[in-house]
Amino acid sequence: MTIGFIEHSTKYFFMIEPFVKNRFFLLFLFCIALGIYLFNSWGVSIYILDEAKNATCAREMLENKGWFVPTFNSVLRTDKPPLHYFFMMLSYSLFGVTPFAARFFSAVFGALTILVSFIYVRRFCGAKVAFWTAVVLLASIHLSIQFHLSVPDPYLVFFFSWALLAFFAAVKTKCRRDIYFMYIAMALGTLAKGPVAILLPGLIFLLFLLFSRNFNGSTIKNLQPFAGISIVLLIVLPWFILNGIQTNWEWTNGFFFEHNLHRFSDTMEGHGGSFLLTFLYVFIGLFPFAVFLPRAIYTTFKNRRNDFLLFALIAGISIVAFFAVSKTKLPNYTVPAYPFIAVMLGYFIAEKVKIFRQIRVGYFVLLFFSILVPIGVFFALKSDASLLSIKAVSIFFIVFPVLVFTAFFFRKNITIFLLIIGGAGLVTACIFFGVVYPQTDQLNPVQKSIGLVQDREVVYFRKFNPSYAFCLKKVIQPIEEEQLESFFAKHPEGVVISTQKKLKDIKLPVNCQIIFSGKDLFESPTTVLIGKKKNN
Repeated sequence: MTIGFIEHSTKYFFMIEPFVKNRFFLLFLFCIALGIYLFNSWGVSIYILDEAKNATCAREMLENKGWFVPTFNSVLRTDKPPLHYFFMMLSYSLFGVTPFAARFFSAVFGALTILVSFIYVRRFCGAKVAFWTAVVLLASIHLSIQFHLSVPDPYLVFFFSWALLAFFAAVKTKCRRDIYFMYIAMALGTLAKGPVAILLPGLIFLLFLLFSRNFNGSTIKNLQPFAGISIVLLIVLPWFILNGIQTNWEWTNGFFFEHNLHRFSDTMEGHGGSFLLTFLYVFIGLFPFAVFLPRAIYTTFKNRRNDFLLFALIAGISIVAFFAVSKTKLPNYTVPAYPFIAVMLGYFIAEKVKIFRQIRVGYFVLLFFSILVPIGVFFALKSDASLLSIKAVSIFFIVFPVLVFTAFFFRKNITIFLLIIGGAGLVTACIFFGVVYPQTDQLNPVQKSIGLVQDREVVYFRKFNPSYAFCLKKVIQPIEEEQLESFFAKHPEGVVISTQKKLKDIKLPVNCQIIFSGKDLFESPTTVLIGKKKNN
């Protein structure tokens, strides 16, 4: 009877396998991934703090025709290297300065991440494992969110993944092309996010060579480290040197010391927490297939004689452990581990899951958590006064548990069952970006008040929501307390942007008043607009 089940379930993959091996499948996979990650990227504003600062910085660099001095609101921005700014500048030149343009290449590099993962996994583990690895990644709601944002992480994830996969190929095949790919990817990853794109892969390379017993002179010589250093320096150094000269090394000091060493050794911007938080981020990030992670990790460990599985295990664990000990913790930090954890899940599904009984416990855990999703969203929206009016959108998330429950009826066809599970994650991500996020976005204070600041003289007092700078497409000048009265005397229709906290300790001049107040979504400040009093 068991043999019958296995034959019945595996024949469905054999119907897929010829399609997966077709030469056009790579184009199909890339287009599917790109469509998912671009979906409604034009339908929500640039509002999230990091998105707004990155997108605005790229706009200012384009307007100033400057490639070496990143600025936000005309102030030097030392947070990130320039690669994502360059691609956003290109996108703005093609599509105009819009939310879609700001996010376009994030989606492209997201799709490339799926593609490069599939190519190398198929090369070293076969089409079946590669197929399920891609399904696990495409089903990840968090990955879809990450590749929808105008931030540097999609670029880092791609180049990080490519560098590691090219390294493995270089060790196994001694192919010179893979060796050069590895160093080029590490260099571009450094231009995307910084030295983490060299240091962390270097640690993973060392651990793999040690555990696979390949740490010897012959392997090191084959990897051509001196040529590699030259390639990395040739790509990376020109921008860093020219930037240092033009900014009097202010950017260099701010980036390397504050945004790298300090971020790792100390908690920044309140993003701390227990080391267990990092593992929770990974579990949520690879949902829904994350429920099979314990079995997948155990299976990978048992089959560690397979060098590619050993490499995936080392890479996944190293990345997660590295950020677990970091003092600053954010959900996006562990995303570079996803392709390698997905390999473990893909291998487990492809090679070990033959009948439903083998993953029965994981399925019921998934069903339980899926039921909690719409309930959790409802209470999360209900608990925030600024989001209370849209609490009904939580009903859309009921699609997730419904699809998970529907999969149960196809449990005898394990391939169809698992594809429905993956589809549940993918459809939920589309619902989020197509319905829920747009409705939420309409409640952010910038969107609610943008009509009050357009075509007017706008300044800010001490602090402002960076989304205004992107929406208005101009620099917003600062103003001091003693200048408020004269500002409104000179600009009767002008507006001052600030926050409730910054206005707490000052007394507004008699000729002005608060004309708008709204709590920033997902953040603690309350945005406040000040205008001139109208004569009755």
